[in-house]
Amino acid sequence: MQNPARVASSLALKVAAVLLLSTLAACSITTGDNTFDAQDTTADDSEFSMLDSAGIARIMQSKSVRLDMRTGAVVKADVGLQESSTAPDLAAPDGEKLQLSIRGSEGRLTAATDRVRFTTTTSMPTMDIVYYFLTAEDRESYFQLLRDGVEDYGIDGEAVESWIDGTVANPEGADSYALAPGSKLGFDVVYDLRYDGTNDTQVIIVEVSAIS
Repeated sequence: MQNPARVASSLALKVAAVLLLSTLAACSITTGDNTFDAQDTTADDSEFSMLDSAGIARIMQSKSVRLDMRTGAVVKADVGLQESSTAPDLAAPDGEKLQLSIRGSEGRLTAATDRVRFTTTTSMPTMDIVYYFLTAEDRESYFQLLRDGVEDYGIDGEAVESWIDGTVANPEGADSYALAPGSKLGFDVVYDLRYDGTNDTQVIIVEVSAIS
């Protein structure tokens, strides 16, 4: 029998994830103020980024975000947040990218992205899902991002090539499709493909979470 508390927590995360994804625009995502209950405890020599107000200021200055998900989640207390804190929303200045690094138990994910978001609730001590966004300006670059995901994160190569073949056959089509997760680094990496052949920029929403 499943633990009722775990089921409730999982349901809350899924609801939060649906609400997050329903607000996303393909290439331009609007955010409000990064205001949340936090403690300013950022340390200069920390291996990982802090997500309190001082830490976010440092992230915006360095354009670097370093997260620890070796336990399968980002622990709020470890990044200067109180358990009741909402999740920060990290957005690079227009035309710039954040250099994202997420350490897992079996390796490290790295990516350049304009947005990093988290899923949590105000009653959880952790932020259990990290979202970020990859973009490509042409189909071949988009396909290469997918193939890199196969190599780097263990995403199913056959599923990727099948999706690419279908897109090549219908280049002006549109498709939203989530590939099964790769878990090579010690956490799940899901590529949620948001392809529209009529757009100049193509988007992948990447979801990082504990291995399911």
